[in-house]
Amino acid sequence: MSLKLAQDSTTPYNYFSQGDGSNPLSITITLDGSGGYKDSSTVEAYLVATEFKYTGIEVTVINDDSSRDWKISLDGVDFYDTVNPPDMDARSEDQVTTLYFRVHVLNDGSLSAQEFTAPDVKITATEST
Repeated sequence: MSLKLAQDSTTPYNYFSQGDGSNPLSITITLDGSGGYKDSSTVEAYLVATEFKYTGIEVTVINDDSSRDWKISLDGVDFYDTVNPPDMDARSEDQVTTLYFRVHVLNDGSLSAQEFTAPDVKITATEST
């Protein structure tokens, strides 16, 4: 499957690393320990489809740490754990959809003041030729 997250929306695509941590989708957030939670700024990433037609696309942010709650959005306004971008048909040319990410971080002093965090992102779809 060639349905990946990239930093750019045009070729050549600069893809984020896929599990090896060499080039992760990430956010740095400054915390002051004042309590509650703090939202990060929003980071754009691009879902790039090449070669095939993809239907039933689902992009999920996996939250393994209770102090960080990653969310994803299709419009940069409404954020969820999972989004369903429209089908992408890349049989004749690449297709790109913008996704927005942010993280809701515990701000109680238990994390460092400059917190660097990267989510695990799961992409599933049905691929056809």
